[in-house]
Amino acid sequence: MKRENKPAGGPRRRDVMLAAGGVAAGAVLASRAPAMAGAAKPAMHAFALTFDGPGLTSLRASGDAFDTDYLEPGQALGHVALAYRRDGSAPWHAVDTASLTPARLDQQNAQSRLAEYEINDESGPALGLTLRLGVADGDLAWRISLVNRTGAALEVGDLALPLPFHTEFKAKQPATSAVLKHSFVSGHGSFLFWMRSNSVGPYLVMTPERETHFEYWQPRQGARQDSDSPIRPYRPYQVFIYAAATGEAMRAEGGRWRQPLTSLTLGAGETRRFGARFTWAQDYTGVRDTLVTHGGIDVEVAQGMTLPTDLPGRIALRSLDTIEAIEAEHPDQTTLLDLGIRNGRRIYELRFRRLGENLVTIRHGNGRATHLEFFATEPVETLIAKRAAFIAAHQHRDPTKWYNGLLAEWNQETQTLLGPDNYDRIKGWRIYEVTCDDPGLSKPAYLASKNAEHPVQAEVAALDDYVEHFVWGGLQRTTEEEDSYALYGIPDWKKNRESADPGPKGRQHYWRPYDYPHIIAMYLGLYRVATRYPAITTRLDAAAYLERAYGTTRALFTIPMKIEQWSAYETGFYNEVVIPELIDALDAAGETAQAAELRGHWVRKVDFFVNGKPDLFGSEYPFDSTGFESTQALARYALDHAGQPGFPVTRAAARRFADAQIAANLFCRGTIEPAYYYLGSDYRAAGGDAFTLTYMAQMGGWALADHALNDAEDGRPHLRLAWTSFMSAWALVNSGTAESGYGYWYPGQANDGASGGGFEPASHGTTWLGQPHHRGSWYYSSESDLGFCGALRMAATLVSDDPVFGRFCFGGTLVEAAGWLKITPRDGVRRRLHARLQHARLARQRLDLEVQGARLAPTESIAWHPADARLRLTLDGEAQRQPPSLGLRGLPKGRYRVTGGGVLTMTGEAPWVTVALPAGTREVAVERM
Repeated sequence: MKRENKPAGGPRRRDVMLAAGGVAAGAVLASRAPAMAGAAKPAMHAFALTFDGPGLTSLRASGDAFDTDYLEPGQALGHVALAYRRDGSAPWHAVDTASLTPARLDQQNAQSRLAEYEINDESGPALGLTLRLGVADGDLAWRISLVNRTGAALEVGDLALPLPFHTEFKAKQPATSAVLKHSFVSGHGSFLFWMRSNSVGPYLVMTPERETHFEYWQPRQGARQDSDSPIRPYRPYQVFIYAAATGEAMRAEGGRWRQPLTSLTLGAGETRRFGARFTWAQDYTGVRDTLVTHGGIDVEVAQGMTLPTDLPGRIALRSLDTIEAIEAEHPDQTTLLDLGIRNGRRIYELRFRRLGENLVTIRHGNGRATHLEFFATEPVETLIAKRAAFIAAHQHRDPTKWYNGLLAEWNQETQTLLGPDNYDRIKGWRIYEVTCDDPGLSKPAYLASKNAEHPVQAEVAALDDYVEHFVWGGLQRTTEEEDSYALYGIPDWKKNRESADPGPKGRQHYWRPYDYPHIIAMYLGLYRVATRYPAITTRLDAAAYLERAYGTTRALFTIPMKIEQWSAYETGFYNEVVIPELIDALDAAGETAQAAELRGHWVRKVDFFVNGKPDLFGSEYPFDSTGFESTQALARYALDHAGQPGFPVTRAAARRFADAQIAANLFCRGTIEPAYYYLGSDYRAAGGDAFTLTYMAQMGGWALADHALNDAEDGRPHLRLAWTSFMSAWALVNSGTAESGYGYWYPGQANDGASGGGFEPASHGTTWLGQPHHRGSWYYSSESDLGFCGALRMAATLVSDDPVFGRFCFGGTLVEAAGWLKITPRDGVRRRLHARLQHARLARQRLDLEVQGARLAPTESIAWHPADARLRLTLDGEAQRQPPSLGLRGLPKGRYRVTGGGVLTMTGEAPWVTVALPAGTREVAVERM
């Protein structure tokens, strides 16, 4: 989510922010198992509270290492908002206790308050309301009692709990002043928790009492997410116990919601009680344990909650409640298997055949319910192909237009092709979204990256048209011009090139470093197409694409600094992860001087991030979660080169930075929340209330996978979350069959392969592009293709002896027989396998393999015998210019014979070993000599 601004606070350094089998049962899967084991409640911080009248105005943890008040300054926790009516056809009466004076206020002690309210209307007494807020048994308990004062039935349509927590991250305030909200509002298993950006506990966890459920929420208003957001009257985030009244108004405004919105009918004189409690937890494990001990459900997921139709997923449920049944929203198109109990959790396997949203309801604890939201997609390889074909087919091809060749934006709702002569619904400065910056430049970056893996002649031709007609000499300055390889920024290159202003706001408006890595990735992708695939024709030769990738990278580090003193060394950019790969390509092509020059720039950036004071959340806003693919790439380079002569980073410093940045990645990512648009998604400052499933869901997912595979002592839990992140944002691709209407979000064949730019969890509102939305995917693609670039980099089949689910295959299928693991890759790329096993006799065992110059065949192409260290591979025989090669890591020490490839010597887990294979190789065997 970028725009014209330089980094918050200007282009200068800022202070660091981090101080079994089963039986299918159709519609309902019944399982009256014993209650799952819970966890003992650990000793934790006490509450340090300050009240002002009936409201709590300060909430801290006693003995906290940081000065964090979890409440918004000037606001009070403890009020409720409600709506009621005496007659089912009458208008609702709205009441907010923040504007009422209590009939009785009992200040029992410094740790608690009791407030009683008498609510009257034109017909006389209506409701009695009692609110208790105070410490009980170490928790902060919030108790609500409603009594009907009328002589007849009365309907409560809303009962909402305003939660004014300090969730606004402001420039220049201490990083630990604000907290990020994680939330799951979905019935009796709902929960919320708040944590600081340094990820240091305690985390504040909110759970409903047994008689209470949450069914709806409204986002905070009055926060400034962007520098020009309208200032609205402040209204805190609210979570609803009942929301029928608000639901009526929401639907009238075009809003959408998936869960039932209900009301409460109170008989004459009837009393009902509700409650929630706040508990301190030290970390994510503590949060999960709190959910269980407080009567909720700890849900863990394998394969992800965005689930392709060709792969099974699993859920693990841990609860003190009996799991009574699992119900599928579409039972005739859903398979549910009960796999039994493992490690105190009940495990289920799921497969969806109905594309789109799929609700799974857990019935538990004698009438309680928790809803899990999944999304079913076509196979990943189909999504990858459809998205690329859609981009290539939506290109402006008119030689009379200055934007000839532009890969264009598309409105799925109206099926409108956008361009500089039709910006559609995009207004003001945001028109840049159509031609440049991250939204415009993400499309060619993805298209080139995809064709480096799965080439299609028409798509490569579309890219070459884009380069020839729109980029070279237009968007990008040529080698015949001053400041060669510079890229024009907002609003488009024509306005800048033809500007009357000769300076940085006009003809020199090519100082935005964010723009450059996308074009680098495009040229590098085209270079790979030209070097790999003899059957594909490219407009330029491989050397020309490589030269342009080099020149654009050099410009990234030099031109923004020259024009605007904007350092490319101090901010993480999306897609710059390809720069080390470009350096390697230059070396391999004999361009050693160019490689050395770029290596110097990259090492300087590594040095700043590891040894300097980077703000890992600072970009163009005080809080921006956009750098966590880049920071892992910088950490990867630091860890791989630390200790080498002349390298400015020590091993200890590299490790500190690697650990800090991965903790930051996890902080602003859905790690526990079991909904497809949260789990694995990145969060911005809104904390999951807006703009989820962004490009950083998958880009940051690559970072988690790289960390788990290479850096973590036991990366298996991170692997599970990384794969969930990989799958998550594929839910944005509007694709389907003729039977399904060619797409869930915006049906119609014209939209098959289109993408939304993000997901909006709120029922309705406005996107950051200024478009009204209802809950769901955007109708513009915006920057989503950046995420798909990250997904292509990450795509691999993963086999893990997961500590919760046991042996499981992510991104593929697994069959075990006679000691062999037979694996079919379904990750969309079919080049890589990673395995992390825990074997009783062999202890930990790992295997990493990567095929270049070929692809793994689409069915049972991998067979591995871990005990005998034997490997069988089947390649698909795709013709490429260079003979295939096989890279391996993790086989036990020893010498191995490779069919057609000679002998390998494996020295241990860490080093990769590569062996060349004869051209046309189809079957590969690796055996110990």
